[in-house]
Amino acid sequence: MTRVELFFLATYFLVLLILSIYGSHRYVMAYLYYKYKGNLPTPKGKFGTMPRVTIQLPIFNEMYVVERLIDAVAGIEYPRDRFEIQVLDDSTDETQGIARAKVERLRQGGIDISYIHRDNRQGYKAGALQAGLQIATGELVAVFDADFVPSKDFLRRSVHYFTDEKIGMVQVRW
Repeated sequence: MTRVELFFLATYFLVLLILSIYGSHRYVMAYLYYKYKGNLPTPKGKFGTMPRVTIQLPIFNEMYVVERLIDAVAGIEYPRDRFEIQVLDDSTDETQGIARAKVERLRQGGIDISYIHRDNRQGYKAGALQAGLQIATGELVAVFDADFVPSKDFLRRSVHYFTDEKIGMVQVRW
């Protein structure tokens, strides 16, 4: 056997070893999924009076999805006097006009929604969220990215986890 053949044979077995380790990992992950799929977290209690929630929507040049996002958030089933929506727009394109117009229509319809535009994008998305937090009135804050469309019962299902004083943040799946 030549050195070249030995090299290719060693490379073949190394790749085979890596693939078998990866395959074993997949079996372990499938096993863990089936073992724990029934262990869904549940809130410790329920709020008597729902807490006030600020929903922040940081957007940047999202003209194709911004109306869909704002409509979905405005349609959330939660006491209207217990949540506010902040559209945090750092856009430099037509998104500004689309978002402003949508926010104005919803505000006229009685929704507590505000449009905040920054010309200085310092801090990018985190900077926009910080600017919104400075004027937020909610006890809790929910942040939705532009490509996320929350279900109507999102807040009703997730807010009760905060009845446990050990919980400081809840992250949910799509």
